[in-house]
Amino acid sequence: MIESWQSPERHSWVKSLFLHLAPGVPFTIAFWIAAWRMSLAGGSSYLAIIICIPLVLAPLELGILLLERKRLGWTRQSLVAPRGSAGVSIPDILLSVAVIYLVAQAASGLAVPFRAVLLNAAAGILPAWAILGSNLQGVPPSVLWLGLLCSGVIAPVVEELYFRAYLLPRIPASGQWAPAVNAALHAVYHFYAPWNWPAFFLGFLPLAYYVRLRGNVLPTILTHMLFNSVGVVILLAGGALPY
Repeated sequence: MIESWQSPERHSWVKSLFLHLAPGVPFTIAFWIAAWRMSLAGGSSYLAIIICIPLVLAPLELGILLLERKRLGWTRQSLVAPRGSAGVSIPDILLSVAVIYLVAQAASGLAVPFRAVLLNAAAGILPAWAILGSNLQGVPPSVLWLGLLCSGVIAPVVEELYFRAYLLPRIPASGQWAPAVNAALHAVYHFYAPWNWPAFFLGFLPLAYYVRLRGNVLPTILTHMLFNSVGVVILLAGGALPY
């Protein structure tokens, strides 16, 4: 049974898997090449990942959205609210973002022990430059500002429109399970950081189910921005991260 937020056009499982995962392959390869070159020049893996966002990730996913726009007759409003209500008030949006963010952070926190085990395993296999950690201490402010733009704004907007607005309503699964499939595939698509898969899955799960509940991706875009920006903002303000 198709729920109201789902598109009548459903992708096959092969197409859905391909569209979810394929953009992660060239992005990961580009990151590895950039990180390797950065390591030779004394740069950081963080700088490597953020420059790959506007150069590789955004063109790939926006390109698919633009190709599909004419065929599907999208408007900006219909993309943000694919089949749900676009009439969401500002207080509703702010409350939604606060709730989604807190629930997602609590959920992803459950994966911390698994992340430590997977990260240790990866460190024994991959070169140091391929390990993108969460510790941004010592990263120059200029790089942090660039990260705030690329990782804090560009990536969340593009990924939420691509994964939640475009792919989620077209997954060939029931409305009950489609958000879980979407969150799992979105996690795995981060091929460059498999140690984060459990945390990403649990963190993106509330976003996917919110879209199922409300049919609007604007709050998930803002929540995703918070995910990627809070730590950077703390460092730019002169604070220290607790990890």
